Amino acid sequence: MTREFETRPAQVYERLRNRYGQVAPVDVFGARAWLILGFNEVREVMRDESHWKKDMENWRALREGRVASDWPLMASQGFGHMLLRDDERHKTTRQAVDMALKPFQDPGEPQAFALNQAVSRHMDELITFFAEGATSGWVDLCAQVARPLPLMVLNRLFGFPVEQGDDIFMDSWRMVDAGPDAAAAAERLVKATTELAAYKQSHPGDDLTTRLLAADPPLSVEQVGIELYAILVIMSELVGHSITNSVLEVLTGNSGVRTSLTTGHADELVNRVHIASPPWTNCTFRFPVADTDLGNFRLAAGDAVMASIAAAHGDPQFLSAMDHEASKSSRAHLAWGTGVHACPGRGLADMMVTTAVSRLFERCDFELGLSVDQLPWRSSTYVRGLRSFPVRFRMREAKNTTARSAPAAGAAGDSTAQEPVAAATSAEQDRPRSALWRFLASLRRGGQP
Repeated sequence: MTREFETRPAQVYERLRNRYGQVAPVDVFGARAWLILGFNEVREVMRDESHWKKDMENWRALREGRVASDWPLMASQGFGHMLLRDDERHKTTRQAVDMALKPFQDPGEPQAFALNQAVSRHMDELITFFAEGATSGWVDLCAQVARPLPLMVLNRLFGFPVEQGDDIFMDSWRMVDAGPDAAAAAERLVKATTELAAYKQSHPGDDLTTRLLAADPPLSVEQVGIELYAILVIMSELVGHSITNSVLEVLTGNSGVRTSLTTGHADELVNRVHIASPPWTNCTFRFPVADTDLGNFRLAAGDAVMASIAAAHGDPQFLSAMDHEASKSSRAHLAWGTGVHACPGRGLADMMVTTAVSRLFERCDFELGLSVDQLPWRSSTYVRGLRSFPVRFRMREAKNTTARSAPAAGAAGDSTAQEPVAAATSAEQDRPRSALWRFLASLRRGGQP
């Protein structure tokens, strides 16, 4: 985790590829691992579940006591959610998650329609809130848009009885960044989602948590809490960084991305960004069940292997096969994973990012607030995203502000509104001001509480 990897990871991947080929030996916070750089090799590792396992019990160094108990990434791998399970244990839980998510991802279902409308409404609320009636000004797109939007949507999707505030996303960042408090942050997140699952047992609703509890065969409250924790972390990271990465690619002159914006194809814009700048860059470890030849090396059974999505997208073989002049870019990329562990919420996340990016550029023009080499990137093994993203905005005509749906009370379009709301029901409109609202309001006042 060097400054170079933080700011210019593509150069690190290229140097490793030039020295070692498509597989390189690396050190991950003191643990020896193989970094998979080639597109074909990454795809092979992701797709072959029979040979490449996810469960930590397959890690030979861990079984032999050669991994420190405080290894920084242990917090992200220490819970038995489905993304770290194999075979039948994975299959059963994945089926439950797929069925629970289905009505929220199927465009023909009322739940998906309502969620899409909510995302549009939340974006209008956030834009109106940071503009504060001005025609131009400054905004941190990370803190004031990309982080709160997934929180608002997940509050609704999960069926939280109250706003959880900004704390759960701060804990998500702490855990993924593998800082000294990562383990405590992960425990707090699991505690919050498990308490929600227990609450929903006696207070069911039309939400993801209730649907997971109704799975057959049933999942325990504890397991539902763990699955919600994984969905929360991954969805927030994917959505938040996809939004800011998309805006950044437009502002730094990615020609394909800008063409997609000018022709009004936000879905194509986002897809090109997922190729050029995937938010989830490196996968959690996998472990071969037998000695294996990969790249120029012989990997031993139980070795730690980290498949790099970002490096695979920079593989010259992958790039040379792409038609960069085509109006529609390839969907054969790996930003959503592939195989049995592919992202179960891809449709939902894609909708959230596409809607958010559309609304941002429909309502605002943006200019970079810092030169590209001054932008602060997160120090993370897994994700590629900005810590903050200051930009100057200029509001466009307001004719599209409420075009998609009638705003909820307290939303954009209500001249008396002050607070972003997380959903449209009358019960939720009566809530007191949330921690999220107070956080956003403090940013408008220059960070003062």
